[in-house]
Amino acid sequence: MANDIGNTILNSLGASRFDVASMSKTLAEADVSSKRANIARSETKFNSELTGFDTLKFAFNSFKTQVATLTDISNFQKKSSSSSDGTVIGTTVTGKPSNGLYQIEVQALATAHTLATQTAFTSTNSVVGEGTLNFNVGGATSSITIDATNHSLRGIQDAVNNANIGVNATVVNVGTGYKLMFSATNSGAGNSIDVSTTGDTDGNNTDALGLSRLITANMNETVAAQDSTIVVNGLTIHNSGNNIAGVIQGVTLNLKSADIGKPKTIEITEDTKGLSKGVGDFVQLFNALDSIIKDLGSYDSPKDKQSVTGKLQGDSALRTVKSDIRSAMIDSIPGLSGSVQSLADIGITSALDGTLKLDQSMLTTALTNNPKAVGKLFAANASASDNLISYTGSTKDTVEGIFNVEINAAAAQASVAGAAVAGTGITIDGTNNTFKVSIDGNSTLDLVLSSGSYTEDNLAKEIARVINNDSNVATVGGRVAVGYDAVTKTFAMNSEKYGSASKIALSSGNFLTSGVSGFSVTAETSGADVQGSLEKNGAFYTFIGTGQNVKINSVLAGSPKGLEFKIEGNTTGARGTIDFNRGYADRLSNLFDGFLDKKTGLIGNRLTNINTRLKEISAETIKVDARYNRLELKYRLEFGSLQTLLAQMDSTGRSLAASLGNNTSGK
Repeated sequence: MANDIGNTILNSLGASRFDVASMSKTLAEADVSSKRANIARSETKFNSELTGFDTLKFAFNSFKTQVATLTDISNFQKKSSSSSDGTVIGTTVTGKPSNGLYQIEVQALATAHTLATQTAFTSTNSVVGEGTLNFNVGGATSSITIDATNHSLRGIQDAVNNANIGVNATVVNVGTGYKLMFSATNSGAGNSIDVSTTGDTDGNNTDALGLSRLITANMNETVAAQDSTIVVNGLTIHNSGNNIAGVIQGVTLNLKSADIGKPKTIEITEDTKGLSKGVGDFVQLFNALDSIIKDLGSYDSPKDKQSVTGKLQGDSALRTVKSDIRSAMIDSIPGLSGSVQSLADIGITSALDGTLKLDQSMLTTALTNNPKAVGKLFAANASASDNLISYTGSTKDTVEGIFNVEINAAAAQASVAGAAVAGTGITIDGTNNTFKVSIDGNSTLDLVLSSGSYTEDNLAKEIARVINNDSNVATVGGRVAVGYDAVTKTFAMNSEKYGSASKIALSSGNFLTSGVSGFSVTAETSGADVQGSLEKNGAFYTFIGTGQNVKINSVLAGSPKGLEFKIEGNTTGARGTIDFNRGYADRLSNLFDGFLDKKTGLIGNRLTNINTRLKEISAETIKVDARYNRLELKYRLEFGSLQTLLAQMDSTGRSLAASLGNNTSGK
């Protein structure tokens, strides 16, 4: 190139013009050509690697997404329920019921007590009266002031609904006018509505005029308060609702219609729907990933421009990925026993080329006989030697291993015990029937026990009923259990919630001050959270739970950080062991997460560095282009000046020649 440029310049010395642009570009390109070639080679190399590692990243993420069902052990513990007649009774699985068949007859549905005014008013704005409406709903009492601001049908409707007292008020157009209807929010015989008035401005709290038109005696009962009645395998059960939990543990019965004398069959079975496909997908995705890794490392020529063949040939990271995946699949899973201890036991075997094969019939048999055991092959899971300790979850940071469990303090419910009573029956009347309590920090309305003579056991049920029906408690999920101990002749009240958030306070009322039940006004008492530690190889990882639930948050080396489990029972001290392991799907998903970490991951870090290098190359390209432009301009200016000088020299030469010619001719 230098000789060509030199020849061009020399050839141009005798001429007045030469190609300035071509000369300038040629010289500028000669200066930057080697740098541009280096940049192009680097850019091609890094773009090829970027394509390869991006392909791996996409494959890893696709694998994780599509096998996510297999990484959660709860998906292998699901149960399904069915009804022989869904128009009469349906079912919803809410927990972990045992398999079985149940014959259930629906004799009656629960209904919500409903009252309607006898009078049909001409308008929703018709004035009813003024005074105070007093409601007793299932033992919970409350009062609403009715005055000139809300004395119409619609005004009273809104006042009742806004009070949140367990009553829904509705103005209904009956064709001949408008009636006001009161319906209990909760169904059941124990949730009847009783309405009275005080301070009726017409001077009479019981007549059929003014506000007292809304008292129970002056309204029509359009729907009676009634419990549902079912017969389960010969046992008769009454319930306040039509969605009944607890009769079959882990299942809610949804009553839809009565069908007396015609039992329906409810069946509880394993729910393996989707699991067979999930395992099949695992095999296919593993083989697809294996194929991608082979293509990326191949030395064969690419089939087309879009091919990833050979993009990572000879790359050590690809070899490490392949080795780590193989190790994750070869290493056995500790703690497995019985008929399912390996992938081969469910029909998954490895071929000579490293791909997996699936025997569908063996998988179907394994899922039918023991889906939980199959789940342990794929999902993160833990088993405890104490059957009152159950695994509930983990994170990618949870380390595998066997840990000894030590309980220093068991979880407890808030509890209040009464003094001893005579144990000969209790009579409730207007002198000892009112009280108010606070459950889990939520104060009840004023509660009223139904008058009557009770056995101690029946009074315990009545106390629990009026508390649990209270709208302030029920809307936030609060509940209590009340029992009577015939040996100590004492009543006890427990919040159904465990932990420090579990609270009970007996606040006020003549039921508490009368001493009839042994209960008295007490300050708030609280439950307790479980406390203890896990130990492995002399290292202790302490915890304070939330109620019975524990999540390990220790950041110490070797800690099973993120391990979650539930500890039931009152036993303290050594509680056996908990053994946490990862199944193959979870292992691979966790391995891929590690590969893709942007800072520490083998692939994520490489992608970060490659993208950084490509940005640097882009910046270098800009600098080289800028140098080329500066040099080209410089050469244009210099060659332009040279061309001007040559033109001047040519002009001078021609002038001298002409002068010499004239002088010669004059002689």
